[in-house]
Amino acid sequence: MSLRNLRSRFNSSWGHMIFFHVLKDKYLRVVFVLIFLILFFLSLVSFVKLADISSPLIIHFDVYKGIDFFGGKTEIFGILFSAFIMILINFFLADFLYNRQRFLSYIFSFGSLAISILILIAVSVIISVN
Repeated sequence: MSLRNLRSRFNSSWGHMIFFHVLKDKYLRVVFVLIFLILFFLSLVSFVKLADISSPLIIHFDVYKGIDFFGGKTEIFGILFSAFIMILINFFLADFLYNRQRFLSYIFSFGSLAISILILIAVSVIISVN
């Protein structure tokens, strides 16, 4: 294989870069940047607010039964980590389906935005209760 042939294959492979379609589309790019900013901000706030707490945290509170689920900091960061993984999977699926069904990639991106907002609300409530 000659150097020229190898160079042309290398240059043509950049067109098939992963997440290229999502980064190319204006709406998908804005939505996913907003999602990752929300998750980064939430991780930073939860790390700062929960740094000095050593007692068990109230994870779930029921009006009729009272506190029914305690947990530690690892559960809070587990929620954030699982949200990040879900968003990353949706990001990959939105990129994969962009050429086939652009509408589905928009559904995945705005669904990810809804998930990140719900995670923001849930972790904010857990932080405010504790």
